[in-house]
Amino acid sequence: MEMLILEKNDEYIDMFYKLHEEVDELSCELIKHVTEKEETKLKIAEETLDVIQVCIGILDKLEQEGIDIANEIEKHNMKLLRRGWRYKSVLHMERV
Repeated sequence: MEMLILEKNDEYIDMFYKLHEEVDELSCELIKHVTEKEETKLKIAEETLDVIQVCIGILDKLEQEGIDIANEIEKHNMKLLRRGWRYKSVLHMERV
């Protein structure tokens, strides 16, 4: 699996609005699926990937500004494990 890191230089406020827009669209699709029993799973996947794409952009910007994202991911994973979460697989990511 590969996700693109888009070549953008958005400000955080722009990222905020884009994330809000994408989360709202995902929320709408999830509600449709639950309340209307519509077959919306492909649309749910599409909107989920849009949210992930915006989040990748935020992480990329933070990394460009000197934040060690690999270290932050490790800390996040350890936090989840300390809280008792179990995992079924690991998603590997690398910069190319």
